[in-house]
Amino acid sequence: MKNKKFSNLFAAVSLISGVLWFGFYLTRLILTYNLFEEGELVLKNFINNSSISGIFQSFEPLYYLTFVTYIILIICFTLFLVSSRLKLKENGWLFIITIIIYFTLPFEAILMAVDYRLILMHIAHNFNSDLALTLTIDRLENLGGFSVIIILCYFSIPYFLIFKPFSAIKDK
Repeated sequence: MKNKKFSNLFAAVSLISGVLWFGFYLTRLILTYNLFEEGELVLKNFINNSSISGIFQSFEPLYYLTFVTYIILIICFTLFLVSSRLKLKENGWLFIITIIIYFTLPFEAILMAVDYRLILMHIAHNFNSDLALTLTIDRLENLGGFSVIIILCYFSIPYFLIFKPFSAIKDK
């Protein structure tokens, strides 16, 4: 009985942190892309050197929130899989969700390394807007088409949670 309570707790925390992370991820992605001209990684005309520092400092909460909620998602989802009695072989929907989360993990880890450098700049009060802009452009260049893929993959997760397709049919 205790195992089921822990499993349910980890499932709930991973679901909540996943929803929060995805919301922060989309918000950050939209705000970051709106800094640049369409199709290019050149700042828009109205953004100058004096305003870019304030813009990046206003993004600071998004750096923290996406970083922390993703780590919580990965830890709690892993603990859910370990503590749950659900078998991936019998629950194809859970297997697909697991594949999505763990397949995107290495790519997110690479991007989180850039985020970590931005977070350290904010914590150390050694903020350099030129370096932040360079890191952001590097992050977007490294991201490439990954953002579209991750958005589509994570948008499919609610379908798998609600309808639970590919579940094994048990004989009665």
